[in-house]
Amino acid sequence: MADKKSIVTLDIGSQRVTMARFSLSKGSLILQNYAYQYLVGDPAADSARMPQVSAAIKELSTALKLGGSDVYYTISGHAVFTRFVSLPNLEGSELDELVEFEAQQNVPFPIEEVTWAYQPVSTSGEEVEVLLVAIKNDAIDEINEAVEDGALIGRGVDVAPVALCNAFKFSYPETENAALLIDVGARTTDLIYVEGGRIYTRSVPVGGAAASSAIAKEFDMSFADAEERKMQDGFVSLGGAVADHEDPGIAAMSKVIRTTMTRLHSEIMRTTGNYRQAGGGAPTIAYLCGGSAALPYLREFLAEKLGFEVEYFNALSSVGVGPSLDAEEVGKDAHNLGELVGLALRDVNSKNISIDLAPNDILARRDLDKRKPFLFAAAACWFILLILGVLYYNKGKSTAQTNLSTLNTAFAELDGVDRQITEVTNKEKKGTEEAQPIEAAVKGRTAHIEILNHLNSIVQNDNVWFVQIEPLFQGAPLKDTAKLGENDISGRFKKPQTNKNAGAPDANVITHFRLYGMFRESSQSLYGFENRLKDSVIFDAKEMDGNNKTVLEKGPNEYAGQVRYDLRLVEPIHTNKAK
Repeated sequence: MADKKSIVTLDIGSQRVTMARFSLSKGSLILQNYAYQYLVGDPAADSARMPQVSAAIKELSTALKLGGSDVYYTISGHAVFTRFVSLPNLEGSELDELVEFEAQQNVPFPIEEVTWAYQPVSTSGEEVEVLLVAIKNDAIDEINEAVEDGALIGRGVDVAPVALCNAFKFSYPETENAALLIDVGARTTDLIYVEGGRIYTRSVPVGGAAASSAIAKEFDMSFADAEERKMQDGFVSLGGAVADHEDPGIAAMSKVIRTTMTRLHSEIMRTTGNYRQAGGGAPTIAYLCGGSAALPYLREFLAEKLGFEVEYFNALSSVGVGPSLDAEEVGKDAHNLGELVGLALRDVNSKNISIDLAPNDILARRDLDKRKPFLFAAAACWFILLILGVLYYNKGKSTAQTNLSTLNTAFAELDGVDRQITEVTNKEKKGTEEAQPIEAAVKGRTAHIEILNHLNSIVQNDNVWFVQIEPLFQGAPLKDTAKLGENDISGRFKKPQTNKNAGAPDANVITHFRLYGMFRESSQSLYGFENRLKDSVIFDAKEMDGNNKTVLEKGPNEYAGQVRYDLRLVEPIHTNKAK
C-alpha cells in the first residue's frame, strides 16, 4: 500500500491499463514507479472488457505493491458525452443552475440517469465557455466496480482528454499559439486543442484497432492475427516517391494502414475547421501521444498531411524520475503517460481544468472522510463517558456484591424450575416427532380421491383418457408390472430404466404416479392436456421429456395411440408409520 505522501493514478485505456505512483518533493512531481498491462481482443467488444480491466488492475496493484491505495483514474473520451456551450458570464449558484438547465437540454439521457460535471474553460466579454461532460450512471458504476475489485479505493474520476490537457499545460507552459494534441488510442483518437487558457476536445472513431480491422478484412484473418501482424511489421506507407517495402505483403499492409490514417487526417481537418469557426486559431504544431502513436511513420505521415510540425508528446519533460526507474527506458514510453501525469496534478496545480465524474460510492466515501473529525470527537466524548461510568461502577461495586449473593440464591431456585421446563419441552418435542408420520398418513386418506378428481378436471374432453394408474415409491413400482395380467397396458412400453445404486424403495411413501393413457389420432391431442398439467398444483410437471414421458403413436390398425407419464407429486403421500 502506498504511503500517505504518494499519489496513485490509473489510466484505463481501450487496450492498455497503466498505473503509476508519484510523489511530491519540494514542489516537484516525481514518478516513483509505474507498470502497464495490455488487454487482449478487439477493444470494441465491451462485454468481455470489464473482467479483463479488473484482472489487469489487480495484477498491477500487486506488482507495484499498491493494494488498498486511494487512486485517481481516467475514463476514455469516447465513453462520455462532451459538449462545449457558451453561456452568460455568471458566477456561483446562478452559473450552476444555468449549466444544469443546459445539461438537461443537451445530454441525450434523462438527467437523473447520468453523472455529469462542468468546468468553465475560457471567458470572453460577457460570455463564458463551459465544458460539459456526462456519463450514464450504470457505466461509471461498472468502471468503478472494476477498479475497486482490483484492490484499489477510488477517490476521483477524470476524463482522459482533460487529464491529458492538464499534463500538456504543465509540460509545455511556454506554448502560446494554438497547439494540437493527437491522442491515438486503440478504439478512438482524442483531439485536444490548447490555445492559452482555451481548450477544445473531440473524440473521433478512428484508432489503432481500425487499422487492425482493415488488415483483418483485407487479408481475411482474425482481428488478433491482424493486430499481431500490425505490431510486428506494420507501418504507414508514405506513398509518393518513397519506394514500397520489398515484401509485397508488408507493402500491401502499409497501404491499408495508410488508408485508415487518411481517414484520421480527414477527421483532424474537419475538427480543426469546427474549432476555427468557434473562434479558435489554426494549430501551428501537433503532439502525438497514445498507444498507437508509436506506429512507424505515423508522425511523418501526419506532418506531411497537416503541413506543420508534428512531435511526440513528452509527458515527463517537467516530471522527475525516481531512482528505482531507468530514466532512458521510461522516456521511450513518455508519450503514453500524459493521463497519469494529469491525474497526479489534480491536487497540485489550482489552475488545472477540474472535471469530477465520481460515482455515488466515491461521493459517499468523501462524505465519510469529511465527517471523520466529528466522529472522532464523538468517540472521545463516549470515552469520557465510559471513564465516568467506570468510576460510578467502582463506587457501586460494594452494593452490587451484596445484591449478588441474593441473586445467587434466587438463581438456584430458578435453575431447578428451568430443568423441569426443559424436561417437559423435550417430552413434547419427542411426541411431536412421533406424531408427524401418523399425521401425514391420516392426511393421505383422501389424497387418491383428490388426485383422481384433479386428473379428471385436467382431461376436459374425450381426446385423451387414462386406463391404468400405478403408484411409484421413490420413482419405482413395488411390484413387477409384467405380472399384472393380460390386460396390463404397461406391457406395450419399454421398461423404464432403474437406478441400480438406489437400493430398495421406501414402501411407506408414494412419490410419483405412473399414468397409462390413450389418445385419438396423433400425439398432438396431448398438447392441451399437458399444458394444463404443467399448471398443476398436485404434480410437478413443468418439464416433459424422455425421462417422464413415453408416447406410442397410433398404428394403422389401432383405434388410439398410447402414452405413459411418470408424474412427481408436489407433496408425497405417506401410507404408514415410518420405519
